[in-house]
Amino acid sequence: MPRKKLIRSSTNPYHVTARSNNREWFYIPSSEVWEITQNLLRRSEKHFDIKLEAFVLMSNHYHMLVHTPKANIDKFMHFFNKNLGQKISRKAGRINRIFGASYKWNLILSQSYYDSVLRYIYQNPMRANLVERCQDYPYCNLLSKNYDQEKIAWLNQRLSEREVERTIRKLRHPIIDVQTD
Repeated sequence: MPRKKLIRSSTNPYHVTARSNNREWFYIPSSEVWEITQNLLRRSEKHFDIKLEAFVLMSNHYHMLVHTPKANIDKFMHFFNKNLGQKISRKAGRINRIFGASYKWNLILSQSYYDSVLRYIYQNPMRANLVERCQDYPYCNLLSKNYDQEKIAWLNQRLSEREVERTIRKLRHPIIDVQTD
């Protein structure tokens, strides 16, 4: 299947995900991958002027919700995935690629989909039965966002199976249509 044409936006956020090759776990402990990821994201925020809304690292993939005010999602993602893959490979003593394919993305144009994606991202560890609450997962940026308790409680309200399936289905489409909220 051909890769969808990239749409660059300086105003709307992207839901971005990338998965490891063959869905294998990353070859080094998650704590080390998280440290590398945090360093790369800090560098990216300065160099590419991205605004990271949400990030969750799982054992073989990650999700992020990111704004690119300079409409440079392609440059940022090239830098991020290339460097993340190289650093994991170097630490693991591997020579093969880390990511199975290029990243997948969606441009988010509605507040309702933004809200669904935000919860979907932070609830990934809950759906994998790794934690009971979003804020208990160590490999995400939730606690650094300084959300109030009401927002965190909202994030912990589990998405229905229908909402999860809808969010996953929408990953196949480049633009999420504007809906009346």
